[in-house]
Amino acid sequence: MLPSLLAHDESAYGWGGPFEPWEIHPALNHLPIAFLLGGVALDFYASWRGRPSLVQVATGLLVTGVLTGLLAALAGALAFFTVPTHTEQAHILMFWHMGVQAASLVLFAVVTWKRWRNWMVAPTAASRIVICVAAMLLLIGSGLGGYLVYHGGAGIDPKLLAPEVRENHSHADTDDHDDSFEHTH
Repeated sequence: MLPSLLAHDESAYGWGGPFEPWEIHPALNHLPIAFLLGGVALDFYASWRGRPSLVQVATGLLVTGVLTGLLAALAGALAFFTVPTHTEQAHILMFWHMGVQAASLVLFAVVTWKRWRNWMVAPTAASRIVICVAAMLLLIGSGLGGYLVYHGGAGIDPKLLAPEVRENHSHADTDDHDDSFEHTH
């Protein structure tokens, strides 16, 4: 019963599975955000309270955040190539979203790798500055991702979108758009 509730019918868009390929990214993207920001917050709390054991827990959260971030990034690449109709502005912002999130993930990965290798050593002030920058980038990139969905229609069923959005930019091969507006990646 449950798979039939999740599957699209023949009149819908996409591949007809329980999830469309572009729906994997939004299912995963909250995990790295929570782990990374939680790790940053716990790290500063642990430093402020002088609790080295909590700094190690914070490092564990950062490791988990980087690993889940890699999964979300892979799913995001899949979404980029499979997402149906969206605005042209959303398409341009997708590049910004990917770039900002990639920069954030790389910064987190570098700091986390160094912290993981020196597990028993207190993090430096420089590494804490870098994770603050990475956290700010993560928030900005995540905000762009939300904007892509809520204002750009990325990942929304094309039948729910206004005709001018459906006709302006499409990755899907549907009967609802004019091919003269479509482009390839």
